[in-house]
Amino acid sequence: MSTKTFLRNGAAGFLFLTGVTAPQRRAVGRLSIATFHRVLHEAERQAYPFPGLAVTPEELDAFLAYFTEYFDCGTLARQHERYLGSEATARPLLALTFDDAQHDNYRNARPLLARHHIKATFFAPVIAVERQELLWHDRMGFAVLALLQQPRGGRERLMEILANAGLSGNGPLSLVRNAVHEAKGLALEARLHLVEELAAAADGSHPPEFARLMTFGELAELAADGHEIGSHSMTHCLMPECDDRALAYEVGESRRILQARLGQPIETFCYPNGNTDARTARAVAGAGYRRAVTTAWGSNGRETDHFRLRRCDMVTEHARDSRGNIVPATVAFRMSGLYPGLK
Repeated sequence: MSTKTFLRNGAAGFLFLTGVTAPQRRAVGRLSIATFHRVLHEAERQAYPFPGLAVTPEELDAFLAYFTEYFDCGTLARQHERYLGSEATARPLLALTFDDAQHDNYRNARPLLARHHIKATFFAPVIAVERQELLWHDRMGFAVLALLQQPRGGRERLMEILANAGLSGNGPLSLVRNAVHEAKGLALEARLHLVEELAAAADGSHPPEFARLMTFGELAELAADGHEIGSHSMTHCLMPECDDRALAYEVGESRRILQARLGQPIETFCYPNGNTDARTARAVAGAGYRRAVTTAWGSNGRETDHFRLRRCDMVTEHARDSRGNIVPATVAFRMSGLYPGLK
């Protein structure tokens, strides 16, 4: 364990034992939202281009155990309504959300949520679910990994394609994460063209089966379990780059299709990549949603815009001890509002 991690966990333990970061002190009177992305077994996580976005089932189990001990947990729609209604609860309110409708959420998260008696919200990107196509960042990530693994010339071809798109792939993170991060700055058509070019250069390599999305049937099963399904747009675009017509399509059509396919109200929206501005927030409100979530870190108070709710992304690398176990005190520290750099 690094000195930094040792000191972080030590400070977290002290602050938790003394009650400084305990949820009953820091989260009372606020709405907390914890979010997850992929739930993969360790071998799958190591094969995934963005392992930091994944938790293992064992790690999710530890997070859920912590949440059920210290919070009143539920779907975002229910918890937000209870919060707005000033309902008195014995423990602070927490909503659980899962982004992108990945099949591993159905396969691995669903049974754990049932075991802990928790209902959660799952956000679905409609066209990706309809066509069973990976989201653009996953397609790009797997293509980059395939090129890097080619025995001859793959890396050189990768760097050539990135350079032609005006990207370097350089930065503080892995090559695949740097490349995808830079690609988010491209115009929509240029970004999609880059993904197609990389996929073609990867010479027909196919992402593993674990990477697929849920079907509408699987989403319907989650809804029947009592979980909430929310919209994650039609195409998982970066919302502020859409013109007004495209924006109306992304928020309105996705809601219409999900309601028709699932037979339940769709009241909650999740901005892809967390990108939003005043115009996109107005469009979401105008389409009939009652709330929307960003990726901005933090909990929510009475002053928080209903269409720019904050969430806490559960990243395991920042919450583990030297043996790889989730440390509840560190999770509490990170969610407390006191953790340096997380405001």
